[in-house]
Amino acid sequence: MPEYGNQQPGRREMLRNGLASAASLAGATVFGKRGAEASPSRRPNVIIFHTDDQDFDTLSCYGYDVLTPHADVLADGGICFDRGYTTNGVCTASRYSLVTGMYPSRCTSESFTNKYEGKMTEPSFNTHLDGGENTIASVMKSAGYATGFVGKWDLGGFKGKRKQYQRSKFWAPAWRRADDDVDPSDPKISAILEKDHENMKQTIKTFGFDYAEAITNNPESWGSRALNFHNPEWITDRALNFITEEQDKPFFLYMNHTLHHIPHPQESLLIGDPRVTQGGYLDKAPDCMPSRREIFEHVKDEGFRPETAFATWMDESLGAVLNRLGELSLTDDTLIIFFSDNNTHAKATIYEDGVHVPTMARYPRMIKGGQRSSALIQNIDFAPTCFDLAGVTAPADMKLDGESAVPLFNGSADKIHDQLFFEIGWTRGCCTEDWKYIALRWPEEMLKKRASNGEFPWIYHSPALKPHQHKALLWHPAFLEEDQLYNMNTDRDEVVNQSLNPEFAGVLDDMKERTKVWLNTFDYPYAEFTS
Repeated sequence: MPEYGNQQPGRREMLRNGLASAASLAGATVFGKRGAEASPSRRPNVIIFHTDDQDFDTLSCYGYDVLTPHADVLADGGICFDRGYTTNGVCTASRYSLVTGMYPSRCTSESFTNKYEGKMTEPSFNTHLDGGENTIASVMKSAGYATGFVGKWDLGGFKGKRKQYQRSKFWAPAWRRADDDVDPSDPKISAILEKDHENMKQTIKTFGFDYAEAITNNPESWGSRALNFHNPEWITDRALNFITEEQDKPFFLYMNHTLHHIPHPQESLLIGDPRVTQGGYLDKAPDCMPSRREIFEHVKDEGFRPETAFATWMDESLGAVLNRLGELSLTDDTLIIFFSDNNTHAKATIYEDGVHVPTMARYPRMIKGGQRSSALIQNIDFAPTCFDLAGVTAPADMKLDGESAVPLFNGSADKIHDQLFFEIGWTRGCCTEDWKYIALRWPEEMLKKRASNGEFPWIYHSPALKPHQHKALLWHPAFLEEDQLYNMNTDRDEVVNQSLNPEFAGVLDDMKERTKVWLNTFDYPYAEFTS
């Protein structure tokens, strides 16, 4: 791959002068002095580049016709996983697993434990942090790492502060309901946003982060049309600030985008104002990425469909991070994990199109470039992986459900899991290299209601995001069947339920037993699986 020093033209200049093809753009912006001053003894920096609702079809390294050259560089320089998964098909529970290294039903938040004491859990948007648990950031911080957070939080923890800050609902300012046409540039409105943002920054720091900036939630949750836009430049700019400030010591950065969540990012790219943020109105737009218009025009000039420009927009954020690492000679010393919180086609389920997500890792000191792996890997593996690479021992009271991926990184093993476990709403499941099992069991109170009046009031797998599940219901013929078994080698779309096929009775028993083993490690019952 080409190496690039500071004497070469930057990305913005290349775009403006029309000099950058997709290939040259990818190679030119990443490597800087590529470890010229790097110390082999330095503990690795870690950046988790976390995207939102990102499907495989927005990444060229997974075979799709989009312009994402920086993701290509990441994949070419590291390892690209074909069987990367999250534990749960919605953002909150997925992020809970990443930050804690645990399955969502191990959540210790009071709001979660009170509701489900002695009952089946319905893990989805209810798995928040309560401030008492260990997190990946708190452990890395205790080991001497500088820890930073930017972007989407979505993990709660603001208990007791809603009244103080007159919130009308979680994360929303008091004026949210009163005025849907607020002007973010109005100094009074900007001041409210700034105050709210400062509160969120300070709260997030209590979970182990030294640095917290550009804190946001899903744009549409604010209710105000004026704030209903994505701003990846703001998030990227604050991430770059952290990397630059902490370049002389090992750091851990958890970088969370709102792309590609709704509202559709293409609209934000075309008409959004980069000065509008959920932390207040900026004096000027961040200058860390090519302008939105430049990105859109470049996509067209390179012959890609203009409606895919939002994917390139996200990719430019990754490019800015890779470029900064190169400028600071930190490329070789930094592990980057690229991951999406969930898929969208069957979001709010544990079907493949809900929990199977793009996953990549690059760490030049350890990972041989150009690898494609079919090994099972899950977001619960990221915490133990970071601890392993950093030489950190997790606290004795920290339950880690995952495994370190270092053996996959250094080539000492071709797998770290024989199976993975999944859960959301009223479903639980398990996958191996060859099979996927899904159990659908409704809570006892719902079964009693059905027995008493004959109603069948539920048709989904979870009380969350029913429109998404309705699409999955149409695509998966066995959606309402209590036991579902799919052959991952021949039926990755999960269309043909083999659970009633006598030929695979032994496979079904095995997959149910694997699921049962996991469920019996939790504190909550799940139908006949727990004893």
